[in-house]
Amino acid sequence: MKMCHSEVIKYIKELESRKDVLLEREQRDRSFVYIDENSKIVPEYSYEETRRQVDELDAKIRYLRHILSVANCNVMVEGFDISIGEALVLLAQSQNKCRILSSMASRQQKTQQTSYSGKMEVTECNYDVEQVRKDYEDLRLEINKLQVAIDKANLTNVVDVDL
Repeated sequence: MKMCHSEVIKYIKELESRKDVLLEREQRDRSFVYIDENSKIVPEYSYEETRRQVDELDAKIRYLRHILSVANCNVMVEGFDISIGEALVLLAQSQNKCRILSSMASRQQKTQQTSYSGKMEVTECNYDVEQVRKDYEDLRLEINKLQVAIDKANLTNVVDVDL
């Protein structure tokens, strides 16, 4: 069956959600408390069946992630001339850089305050705050373009999936 990358990603999330439900149910039902042997209520739980289902879901998730991983190494992101895999790394790096620039851009070039001893303290940034603000805005726009390009690549490229 052919699926676009976005469909595979959504299917992986669905499988992970099913696994989470199984594990939550296992957590709840694998043991129980009672006071009187005659009135105990034993929840329906099978260790073997739960492990089989979790292992089956893990195998499907692993298979689909591998298919995506291979595709991400080979599919190029339009306008950036890099693979999806490299684009995802660039996106994470750019988002980290954006957080740093955001913090730096929110500062004033020079501030002053009174110290505990009553003297005026001056704090001055050792960089051009206006330049950082411009770089921050440029980076935000570049991140948006990259995200759209990755989304487009994920929607327009298909992989063969054996389910």
